Amino acid sequence: MTLLKNGDRSACRAFTLLEMLAGVTIIAIIASIVVPRVAFHAFSAKEEACSQYRGDLNAAIERYMFDHGAAPAQLSDLANSNYYPADIPKCPADNTVYTMDPASQRISGHNH
Repeated sequence: MTLLKNGDRSACRAFTLLEMLAGVTIIAIIASIVVPRVAFHAFSAKEEACSQYRGDLNAAIERYMFDHGAAPAQLSDLANSNYYPADIPKCPADNTVYTMDPASQRISGHNH
């Protein structure tokens, strides 16, 4: 900061152009480091949420099979029968629907 040279003690202080340029450069460098890390962690969190949903749906399928002796015909049967507390979610990582493998009666795919 420099003092304006008008002889008045109450003169306004201001940043020079060089100081402003240095500040903007520092902010840009910090942003170029932080933004990619935040973006990576956001996708990583979506993958973890997908894994959690997959586990919850598999557990609901198992409870349904234990009570009814057979797997549900479709995943929406879990929500209709109160085995899953809400609507069947979509994968947060790629926004696709979960599907059940008829052979294993488990959620298939979504191995991010």
